[in-house]
Amino acid sequence: MRCKKLALLSLAASALVFTGCYHDGGKAQLEKEETNVFGLYKNVQESYEPAGPTTFVINTDELYTRKNFSGDRTTLLWGLVTIEDY
Repeated sequence: MRCKKLALLSLAASALVFTGCYHDGGKAQLEKEETNVFGLYKNVQESYEPAGPTTFVINTDELYTRKNFSGDRTTLLWGLVTIEDY
C-alpha cells in the first residue's frame, strides 16, 4: 500500500514538472510549415524565397492564371525541380 502511494505521488510530481506552461508575453512566432520526404518532395508554405541557380524553376502563373497566390514552394528530387506559387 505504501509503495502504491509513493508511486502515485512520484507520478503526480513528474507530471507537474514535465507539463509546465511557458509564457513568453505573446512574442512567439510560428515557423513556416514544412514537409520533407527524404528530399524527394519538400514543401514550404509561405516561403517567397527566390530559387537557387541550380534548379529548374516552374512558376504556377505560367501554368494557369489566378489572383490569390499562396507563396508555397515545392522542390522535387533534392532541389532539381522547383515549383513556386508566387
